[in-house]
Amino acid sequence: MEIAIFWIGMAIACSIVASNKARSGFGWFILGLLFNVIALIIVLVLPSRVDGANSPTPETHVKCPDCRELVLREARVCKHCGCKLVPQ
Repeated sequence: MEIAIFWIGMAIACSIVASNKARSGFGWFILGLLFNVIALIIVLVLPSRVDGANSPTPETHVKCPDCRELVLREARVCKHCGCKLVPQ
């Protein structure tokens, strides 16, 4: 019984650490149940996700005049609607 409680506790710890690093807490809970200590070590070693690093900025993206989706500033054709664009 103590082993089962320890196993579930480690899975919960794994999911808490993963969610603090902006990763799927539920997915890492399942992995923690399957692989326990190994999953916890992996999630501790993984870097945190930084959503701002790859997010579009006015320096890198513009809005398509037809569909209003963001496309790269250097794009010649909108990848969403196929509209011809003038690179800026």
